[in-house]
Amino acid sequence: MSDEPLFTTLDASTAQGDLMGLVNRTSRGKGRIEITNGDGACCVLISKDELVSLEDALEILARTDGAKAIERTIERFAMLTEGPAGSS
Repeated sequence: MSDEPLFTTLDASTAQGDLMGLVNRTSRGKGRIEITNGDGACCVLISKDELVSLEDALEILARTDGAKAIERTIERFAMLTEGPAGSS
């Protein structure tokens, strides 16, 4: 077992130099790697299995009564802020 941290932040130059190693590490389910570009933008490298798990969890949560109530509240708020249909 490795002592690699589960969550790592790297700058893009460092990540570029070890991209294959990072892909191999995350594809084995070894955490997430945040990659920054120095201008404040970033992305996160995760395994496909982890992405599918997150998407499945969101789909399940979206079907709950609480999520439906939030959706109705957002729809009502949008109607209030947009004004009557057809007006610009």
